[in-house]
Amino acid sequence: MYRVIGCLTQDHDYWLVGLAALVCVLGASLSVALSRRLIQANGRRKQVQLGLTSMIGGATIWSTHFIAMLAYDPGYAHGYEPIATAGSLAIAIVGMFIANFLLAFCLRGSFDIRSGVVFGLTVSAMHYLGMSAYLLPGEIIWEKAYLIASILLGVGLGGVAYHRIAHSVTRLGWVFGIVLMVLAICSMHFTAMGAVTIKLSPFVDVPPEIISDSVLGILIMAVMAVILLIGFASVSIETSMEVEAQDQLQQAALHDPLTGLPNRMGLTRKTSELASRLAIDETERVAVMTIDLDAFKEVNDLYGQGAGDKVLQRLAKRLSTALEEDEFIARSGGDEFVAIKRNFRRIGQVVAMAERLHCLISEPVDIGTVSTAIGASIGVATSIEDGRDLRELLNKSAIALHRAKEDPGANIALFSLEMDQQSREKVKMIGDLRMACARDEFELVYQLQNNLSDLQATGFEVLLRWNHPVQGTISPTVFIPVAEETGLIREIGLWVLRTACREAASWYKPYTVAVNVAPQQLAQQSFVEHVSDILMETGLNPERLELEITEASIIDDQAHALKVMCQLKDMGIKIAMDDFGTGYSSLSTLQIFPFDKIKIDRSFVKDVHKDHQRAAIVRSTLLLGQALNIPVLAEGVEYEDELLFLQKENCQSVQGFYFGKPMSLEKARAIVADPDLQQEAG
Repeated sequence: MYRVIGCLTQDHDYWLVGLAALVCVLGASLSVALSRRLIQANGRRKQVQLGLTSMIGGATIWSTHFIAMLAYDPGYAHGYEPIATAGSLAIAIVGMFIANFLLAFCLRGSFDIRSGVVFGLTVSAMHYLGMSAYLLPGEIIWEKAYLIASILLGVGLGGVAYHRIAHSVTRLGWVFGIVLMVLAICSMHFTAMGAVTIKLSPFVDVPPEIISDSVLGILIMAVMAVILLIGFASVSIETSMEVEAQDQLQQAALHDPLTGLPNRMGLTRKTSELASRLAIDETERVAVMTIDLDAFKEVNDLYGQGAGDKVLQRLAKRLSTALEEDEFIARSGGDEFVAIKRNFRRIGQVVAMAERLHCLISEPVDIGTVSTAIGASIGVATSIEDGRDLRELLNKSAIALHRAKEDPGANIALFSLEMDQQSREKVKMIGDLRMACARDEFELVYQLQNNLSDLQATGFEVLLRWNHPVQGTISPTVFIPVAEETGLIREIGLWVLRTACREAASWYKPYTVAVNVAPQQLAQQSFVEHVSDILMETGLNPERLELEITEASIIDDQAHALKVMCQLKDMGIKIAMDDFGTGYSSLSTLQIFPFDKIKIDRSFVKDVHKDHQRAAIVRSTLLLGQALNIPVLAEGVEYEDELLFLQKENCQSVQGFYFGKPMSLEKARAIVADPDLQQEAG
């Protein structure tokens, strides 16, 4: 140790030692930075990084050594042999290539330490080959203990340095790796220099064809200048590219690719920022508007998804360009948007913004040669009246949106406590519906269907009732829409079908049983299999089962609906079109789909005997049924005059209160046992 300290303090120029240390620190910093990038790089970039990192690391070791040698003054004439000097640079670069290759391609287990060991051996090999190029009038005698110690220091510190480089994820860890790399190079060099003893000899001359200190200094500075310039340029370019790529990724992550508006993630970031403001600043005011486009689905259905995309793009451009200071809008999904307004003083300012957005959306949109109009429903909640929790405001604005959609005359709705109460009641109803089947709260009632020629019963349509343990009987018009909205109608529908089939199978007379099928049921891939299983389980003849389907069930996916209906028909099941006349494509639907019956909606049957328009519609439907050879059933017959009109027009069958209101299971069984009892029911 004393020899090392003495050599460093007495035989070296401090300024050049400092320069060597500076070059070592700069080169080590670049090497560590590039090594980290090398680990993370892929493909062609990894190969380029390997070569660049190896060249910079090797040049750093070589330059540090020879600048330190320039600082060493033995007191005799000396110089450097060209081939060995150049060879030492080549050794340094090749050794660093091997070390970095292990680091880049074999980063598992202890390969990072092995990389460090190769690095330490490279420093040692470069040093002693470089020292063999050092010419002076004598010979160098090496102290073996110091020689071995220098190699061990390089290898040990190098191993730890590369381990830190490979596994550090923080900036402090990288700095530690740089420090260890600098210590490995410097401690190895100066310990090795402490091992030097020069034995002069009059028989040894310094040859004239050598590299002098001044020439070597110029060479070193030129090499390092080029290497450092390339290294820093590479790091700078890659850093800029990474920043640009991150900006692009962030832009892609936070913005909707179709409209360019902030997406749901961008909305989440904005709301998080505003939530923080609301928490720390009591004067901060925020309004949230949830926007849903009206009739957008029809645009997709009529003109295709491409046209729908163009509509969204043009609406998004309108909305974004019309935003004022402290206003924000994002596409939260599909045809839904969320707008936010800050720094307002009155609710009227928020309503004005909502009206402005509504007007922009309602303006016609040109798609090629077609002009289409899209409306919007908007729900509004503000921190002035509805709380300062931003998540709650988003939820409340969505509740207000539902109210706006339900009310045809109100395009914009502000949240109110009444809406909140209704929303809570709806949530409770959903929870109760989930348990209704298990608690046996559902009941089927039976509506007679009669042949018009002799008025005899031909079957029953089953209707669902819910006997709530607290609220009593809940109307289907209340809970069926909720069941359809939540998807619970699938489970409930299967219960209805199974219960109706089991009951019908027990009747001694072969009355038919008609069961309504919801759109969500028909869309199920397993629906046909469920129906088949129920028929096998209950033993009901498929010809006695009639499934009633509305146009709404088949209009969205006609190909799937047609496939399902054909499979059901192949099983022997009859298919009836329910609520005929209320859709907008009934004629084409009858042409495409194999219906066994048409059911005229009750809205056309009511007062048909004295309403000329309704009479014309019913007559047209009956003529259509005759032309297509499809029997027609009229719903909602309540009065004898309606019945007589239908008999005169040759309608095949009817159902309605004229023959009795929907009856309990016991009464239906009694009629099945004694058909004459239907007169009493009517």
